[in-house]
Amino acid sequence: MTLPPEAGMWDPASDMYDLLTSPPYVPFSAAVAILLGLLALEVLLLVTGVSLLGDADGPDAVAEVPDLGAAELDALDAGTAAPAGFELADGDGPAAAGAGTGHWTGLGRVPFLIWLTAALAGFAIGGLLVQATGPWTLWVAVPVAAASGLGAARAFAGIFARAVPRLETAALDPRQLARRRGTVSQGTARRGRPAELRVVDRYGNTHWVRAEPLREADAIPQGTAVLTVWDRRAAALRIVSLE
Repeated sequence: MTLPPEAGMWDPASDMYDLLTSPPYVPFSAAVAILLGLLALEVLLLVTGVSLLGDADGPDAVAEVPDLGAAELDALDAGTAAPAGFELADGDGPAAAGAGTGHWTGLGRVPFLIWLTAALAGFAIGGLLVQATGPWTLWVAVPVAAASGLGAARAFAGIFARAVPRLETAALDPRQLARRRGTVSQGTARRGRPAELRVVDRYGNTHWVRAEPLREADAIPQGTAVLTVWDRRAAALRIVSLE
């Protein structure tokens, strides 16, 4: 009896499909499928001028940074109040409620979809590599892959945060940097002559902005530690020396 020509032939594509859809590989194959789906959706949306990534500054809202009242601004202006007492602690406000978790996972330092993409990629790659040495039971492979995903997301968030802050700061509402400790990084700040200021936000991202002193007569030189405040009277970010 003569066999069909295709009988007994090895089909690598079919074997790979069977492997990736087998129970030990399903969670990691699903992660790859989700990644590809997000990529396809992003491409389709970009054609229409929309992006899943949204605003690179994330969900922060101006209302999350409480403004100083008129009496508090007057006290700072007159020098009768200690500036350090108005610094906003990292644990203050609703946006900072998850800052502890966000610090070690990277969540909150980048747009959520970018964080999710990095986490899924790390989970998928880590899981597939682990199963390539086994396969192992999912009770072993999934935790290892999850740790790989969190590690990848955290590492990428750190790289992203260091790479883009100078570009993002120009588009950032300066009120979101109010009541933060910073340093005059270039020039001497005087009224009418703003100096460059380096400020670290509550997520650990560094921003560079230009600001003038709150007090009319102040001249704040380079290297001085300062507190940023939002002067609602002038609708501008001002600085007060902490030294």
